[in-house]
Parts: sequence; structure tokens; C-alpha cells
Amino acid sequence: MLMEHAASAALSTPVHASVLWLIPFLPLFGALLNGAYGLFCKASGRKAPSTQLVDLLALGSVGVAFLLAVGYFVTLMGQAPINRSITQSLWTWVDLGGAQVMDGVARNTVAWAYKFDPLSGAMALLVTGVGFLIHLFSTGYMSEERQDGRYYRFMAYLNLFVFSMLNLVLGANILMMFLGWEGVGLCSYLLIGFYFDKEFAAAAGKKAFVTNRIGDFGFMLGFFLLFQIFGSVDFDTLMGMTRSIMARPELTIFGLTHSPTWWFNLAGILLFVGACGKSAQIPLYVWLPDAMAGPTPVSALIHAATMVTSGLYMICRMNFIYTNAPMALSVVLFVGALTALVAASMGLAQYDIKKVLAYSTVSQLGFMFMGMGAGAYTAGMFHVFTHAFFKAALFLGSGSVIMACHHEQDMRNMGGLKSKMPWTYASMLIATIAIAGIFPFSGFFSKDEILWKVFEGWYKEGHTLNLIAWLMGMAGAFMTAFYMVRLMVMTFAGEYRGAGHDPYGHTVKAEGHHDAHHDDHGHAPSHSGHDHGPKEVVWNMWVPVFILALLALVGGFLNIPHSLHWLGGAHFSEWLGPLLYQKEAVHASHEAAPAIEYGLMAWATLVWAPGAMLLAWWIYKMDPTWAKAKGFVAKFPGVFRWVHNKYFVDEFYEWAIIGPCKQLGAQLWAFDTWVVDGMVNGAARFTLIWANISFWFDAKIVDGLVNFVAWLLQRFSGGFGKLQSGRVQNYAFVMFLGFLVFAFWKFLA
Repeated sequence: MLMEHAASAALSTPVHASVLWLIPFLPLFGALLNGAYGLFCKASGRKAPSTQLVDLLALGSVGVAFLLAVGYFVTLMGQAPINRSITQSLWTWVDLGGAQVMDGVARNTVAWAYKFDPLSGAMALLVTGVGFLIHLFSTGYMSEERQDGRYYRFMAYLNLFVFSMLNLVLGANILMMFLGWEGVGLCSYLLIGFYFDKEFAAAAGKKAFVTNRIGDFGFMLGFFLLFQIFGSVDFDTLMGMTRSIMARPELTIFGLTHSPTWWFNLAGILLFVGACGKSAQIPLYVWLPDAMAGPTPVSALIHAATMVTSGLYMICRMNFIYTNAPMALSVVLFVGALTALVAASMGLAQYDIKKVLAYSTVSQLGFMFMGMGAGAYTAGMFHVFTHAFFKAALFLGSGSVIMACHHEQDMRNMGGLKSKMPWTYASMLIATIAIAGIFPFSGFFSKDEILWKVFEGWYKEGHTLNLIAWLMGMAGAFMTAFYMVRLMVMTFAGEYRGAGHDPYGHTVKAEGHHDAHHDDHGHAPSHSGHDHGPKEVVWNMWVPVFILALLALVGGFLNIPHSLHWLGGAHFSEWLGPLLYQKEAVHASHEAAPAIEYGLMAWATLVWAPGAMLLAWWIYKMDPTWAKAKGFVAKFPGVFRWVHNKYFVDEFYEWAIIGPCKQLGAQLWAFDTWVVDGMVNGAARFTLIWANISFWFDAKIVDGLVNFVAWLLQRFSGGFGKLQSGRVQNYAFVMFLGFLVFAFWKFLA
């Protein structure tokens, strides 16, 4: 197969890269040192490890990694666009018999190498920057764990998570990406199930682990298929070879001959199955809401800056596959739109503050995949960044609220926190406006850009699927604005219902029932007043939230749409442009239509989202009785029950998949026990019985006959032995008798 590198392949620059490896390895060192320190203290019988040292190791390692990432990012900015790539190869990781160069491609070897380019560099900044703020928040939020000796373990897990994510985004080949891919899966299991002595936390950790393994199986198949197509796993090599492969009329893989587009569609769909697991898309999203069983910083880390963005990063990095795989892009677009709509509707009827944000995360991830499916890779990736800012702020803010309300997570037992927690309220309000997509907050520049790109696919190209996806996305955006204002009003407006002030009968106690749940410290929720009410949390908790809120406020100006170029700011799309695969033909007739784009912007930010926000404000603030006594819930209790119970998807999975799998497992166990093991054990028992019979026959019959012959010979020999006395007179007497007998016989004859 003749393949050549495209001229547009990224080039390594002469920039000094000798310490690039420290960006991922510093968090690993922090994890190992904290883990070793904690285990040493336990083994030596000392008191709990020094939390100051644990904090220094955990925050210091991530903080220094962030500073290194900033330094390399600044270095990239000073390079020409085609040279914005810094690669460092540390050692040969996989060697299948020595390096071979075939068709200009190095085969049989895979290097442990890191690549810092505009995409991986931006992700490294996000992971380390937001990760550092989450680490800082954890020093206050996990204060209860400082006394029982578990704190070092939590911080070590956080560091290990950051290391795995940095390996995923900085890896220079698919195998390095897969290492990080599996690493974040392991760390999510450890962190979600951090309170493993609580049954609900242990179950949630296992659910996340198993669900992700299903997706990972698809990812591995796609990975293996790409290796068969390209003969390499290096990203630059794959990118460079794509055009020459697409020029071929057909490819024969595994004995099957199809066009390159057919194989790319298959590989893209298989890789997307893995993305559905990691990034919580239908049908593999069910693990993410249950991940709330972990401590709140874990929710912020997993749902904002790390694990759930893995699938988006993978698609953007492998854009050369998806650009040439139209069917795979259509699957990504539809699944993303469906997820955005369904998950947003689930968030409308949740009362657990973290569950609302969890389904919001699933929905926002759906928006990101919509952008990817529409071919707007930069729009989808930019929403990854803006979402990290406002969703991390919301999750950490909810953690502050939970701690201030004595580990209460039910919004029906909150309220009136605006004056009690001003910094938290201001931060979450900014993040709420951002996620609703109101100009000029960051969500406007990312989510509305995605919706426009999806709409553009219908308006210019006539793709009906794009119109359907756009309508689903608009409905999801309306619900997003609604449930976020609902969350803010129930949490911060009115009076604090946990102290007994409940004029509208919203508290769980007043309703006489409560959804079975626990907070993320394993405590049962409280329903009565306390000696002291909620108050603002300590500085190391509200400061990270406020910083993230400010980023959510101004972060949108990093990607100003070209239709709004008069606003100034940067263009994230131009930053990532050199990394995106461009097809040969670029149709000039497909230029943007500013009038329609301006109209959609105005509709979304002036009517659609504000309308949803005002509706939620009126229902839950102006007339709270409407939500319960006069509104939708009262008129359609069955529909509300379905939405509140997440359409019983988990129950359906239990009935249709998990239950039958358990039954099949039980039947296979019975078959193995009674049939397979029975045959083996029966053969063993038969062999033992036959051996006993053989032993008896050999001992009694065979050996008996031999022994009888020996006995008989002994008797004969004993009789004859008596004749051999050794005395001459006896021999003479016998000879005389013999002579007489012979003489007598002759006489008679």
C-alpha cells in the first residue's frame, strides 16, 4: 500500500521540550508521595498524616504543572501556525520485533511520547487550571476527612486523576490516549466510591466502572481497526496519511473490501461508542447521575474539566476520520441532540441540587456532540471550555451550599441563602446566566455557536437531520434556562426552609415523604432546624468558585464569531484551524448568511432563554403555589412522576438488560456447576472408582496368583529341602532303598 504524508502534517519545532514530560508526571509524583506518606503513617501507628504536607504535595504538583503548561502555551503562541507543535519522546514503549519502516511509516514500535499543540495545550491548561481550583476547594470541603486519616487518600486520587487526564490529552498517539482513557475510568471508580463503606457509593462506583467498560470495548475495536487501516497509531502520521487513503477506490481489511469512507464510518461509530461511555451519551449516560455519590469536588472534576470531556477531545483529535465519515457524523449529531433534549427534561423535575447539575452536564455534553456532528469541531470544543468554567462553578457552589446547609442536598429544604451566602450566590448566578446562553456571558458564544452551525447544515446544505437536531437543541436550551433558574430560586430565594419557615409547604417534612438519598458524605439528610443557620463558607471554598464564575463571564471572548468581529477578542477557531482536516474542495457559495445568524442570536438571547428564565422565576418565586398546587405537577402527576424518575430508564435497563444478564449468569453458573463441573467431577469420581477396582484386582487377583505360585513353590521346596539334610548315612540309606525298589520291580517284571 503506497501512502505518503500530507504536507499539512504538524511539524515538531526546535523549542526546548526536555521538561514537557513534567506536566503529566508532576501530579503522578504528588499522588505517589501522598499515598506513600499516608501508608507510612498508618504502618508506623502514627496519627493521621499532616494535612499541611498533603495539601502542599497535592496542590503544589498540580500548580507547578499548570505553570509549565502556561509556559509552553505562551511558547506556542510565538510560533507560526504550522509550527505550533512540541513533541517529546521519552522511550520506546511497545516493540513488536524491532522498528520497521514501510511506505514511509514506522511500524511495530510505539513511543511513550507527549505532544503539546494548540488542542492538547488548551486542554492541558484546562485540566491543570480548573483541577488546581478544585484541589483548593477540596482543602475546605473535605475538612471532615482530615481527622479520620482518609484525606491523604482523597488528594492522592485527585492527583492520579489529573495525571491520567493529562496523559489522555498530551499523548502523541492513540495508545497513549487509551492509557489515559482507562486511567480516568479507574480514578472515577476510586473517587465515586470514595466512601466505599456506604453501599450506595460502592454501587455507584461499580456502575460507572462497568458502564465505561462497555464503551471502552467499542473504542478498542475502533482503535484496532484504525491500526489495520493505517499501520500506525501516531496522530501526525494518521493525519498525514488520510488524504492518500481517501484517494484509493477501495481498501481490503480483514478480508473484506469496501471504500475508505465505509471503513472510516465504521471506525468513527466504534470510537463514538467509547465516547458515549466516557462522555455520558445515550444509552450509556446512566452512570453519571449516580456519580453524585462521590464528594462534590469529584463531581466538579469529573463533570467539568476531565473525564466527560474525553470523548469530545477524541473526536476533535480524530477529526480527519469523522470529516471523511458522513454517516458517523450523522450518528454523533443525532445522539448528541437526543441526549441534550432528554437529559434537560430530566433536570426539570429533580430536587437533589447535585442531580439537577448532573443531568445538566449530560445535556450540555449532548450540545457539544451536536457541534461535533455538525462538523463544527471548534464550536464543540469551545463549549467544552466554557462549560468547564460555569459547570465547575455550579458544582463547587452546590458543594458550598450543601456544607452550609448541614449536608442537605434537597432544594426543598433550602431557600433564603442569598443574604447568608453572598459570594456563593453571586458566583452561581453568573454561572447560571452563562449556561443559559445570555449575551455576553460565555455560554452565548459557545452554545449558540453550536446551534447556529447545526442550523446552518439545514439552511445551506438541506440536511433534514440538522433541522431536527436544531429543534431538539432549542428545546433543550429552553429547558436548561428553566431548570437553572428553578435551582437558583429554590436554593437562594425566599426564606430558609430548613429552619422551619415554609409558608408554601415545600419542605420534604411538610410533604410527608422524601426521596431516598444521601449526601456525598454518606449522611442522611436533615429535615429540622439547627442551632445556627447557613453562612458563607471559608475563603478557600468560595474563592475558587468566584474565579470560575469570572471565567464563565469573560471566557466567551476567546472565540468571537466572525459575524461579531466588531466585538474584538480572539478566535478559538483560528487557533485550532491548522489541526483540522480540510477537504479538497471548499465551496465559496456556502458563506454565512449574517442576517439569519443575527436573527437567531437575537431570538436565543433576547426571547428564548430569557423567556424560560422569566417563566421559572414566576412559577417558583412570584407564585410558588403554582408549581405545586395549581400547575403542571397537579394537573399531570403521571407525567411528572415519569420525568422525576428519569423515565424509569434505570429500571428498564435493570429489567431488560441487567436482570436477564444476571439470570443468564446464574444459569451459566448452574450449567458450569452441574454439567461442566459435574462431568469433570464425574470423570474424576469414575476414575477414582475404576482405580480402586483396578487396585483390588491387582492386589487380590494378579498379586494373589503370583503369591500363590510362590507359596506353592515354597511348600514344594520345603518338602524337598528336608531331603537335602547333608548327612552321608541318610543319602546311603536312600540309595539302598532305591536299589531295593529297582530290584523288586525287576523281579516282578
